[in-house]
Amino acid sequence: MNKFVYIIICFTVLFYLFLSCITPFEPAGVNDTAGILVVEGIILETGTNIKLSRTVKLDERLHGSSFSHFVNEAEIHVIDEAENVVAVAEPQRNNEGVVPGAYVISEPVVFVSGMNYALDIRIGNKQYRSAFVSPVHTPEIDEISWKIDDDRSLVIMVSTHDPVDEIKYLRWAFEEDWEIRAPLFAAYRYDPLLVQIVEQDFNTSNNRFYCWSSDVSKSILLGTTDKLTEAVIKDKPIHRIPAYDSRLSYLYSILVKQYGIDKEAYTYFDILRKNVEDSGSLFGPQPTEKTGNIRCLSDPDERVIGYIAFSKETASRLFINAASLTPPDVICNEENQVLLLVSDIIIHTNNGIGIYQYDVNNSVFVGVSRKCVDCTVSGGTKNKPDFWPNNHL
Repeated sequence: MNKFVYIIICFTVLFYLFLSCITPFEPAGVNDTAGILVVEGIILETGTNIKLSRTVKLDERLHGSSFSHFVNEAEIHVIDEAENVVAVAEPQRNNEGVVPGAYVISEPVVFVSGMNYALDIRIGNKQYRSAFVSPVHTPEIDEISWKIDDDRSLVIMVSTHDPVDEIKYLRWAFEEDWEIRAPLFAAYRYDPLLVQIVEQDFNTSNNRFYCWSSDVSKSILLGTTDKLTEAVIKDKPIHRIPAYDSRLSYLYSILVKQYGIDKEAYTYFDILRKNVEDSGSLFGPQPTEKTGNIRCLSDPDERVIGYIAFSKETASRLFINAASLTPPDVICNEENQVLLLVSDIIIHTNNGIGIYQYDVNNSVFVGVSRKCVDCTVSGGTKNKPDFWPNNHL
């Protein structure tokens, strides 16, 4: 029996035993997939990100653990065929410190034509290395476009072609940012940290009318022209946003990144994509035992998952005036307003009510649902992207 199929059967048996409140047992081999090193990344001429993690045991997943543990303190180098170091990856950092399991190559990597390269990883006393491969050039993105589908979803599409008709396999990733506007502007809000009502200035960043949020692609996005007469991809859907999503609140932006890859890389990522989509796991039934092009030099029998490709990144950004499409379905009208006494502000705030305005005649505040006056309720923050095209605060 295929080893991967056996593992899935074992997982299924254990899962149903768990649901039936029967004392679970651990079949032999069920944790064979624990502790496997997983390597993620495409080595680029500029701005490379690499992630290292290890898979965890099934019982850890059942008790709320993620599917992997991050690997820190690794030494990572890009080397050429003569084993000369051409780039070094450093731990990635943000405002909170070192990002677990994340490494970055910030200096430009100069690929020499005709030369093959590999990624060398050292973790403790073990050494891992990818196959030596030749960098693949990437055609430019012709266009990022969009359409409204029959169900009112916003569909983002990419078009590209290779003028030299060489690159037949592509992978995409994207970063999306969007501006969220609250349906109503409130001149006041209750600040739980200050334990008092504060004024909000429309022209300063202390308001809760303008917010921003962001996300990155999580699916494996692939395309091929292998069976076509020309290396042309037209209007390929890569992202879908449901109608009335908060991303369609006001202004939306997507940065699409494109990478040329070879056939072997495409095959690997396509298998991985099918596994994740069909079973939600790296370890779904697989048509082959292929686990990528990473090997453990210290222990050839050790399994490693990952495929390191060397490529060039091309990118294109699109802005969409999302407010003209299908803005979030938020009901904010007079019928939903309530009068708030100052003494009851804390109670109403805890119950999801926000301050809308002040009724001078009755000396009371007017309240509505917080989502009507506070853009942070829809997942926004005051972290405005540097490239944003307007001067909202």
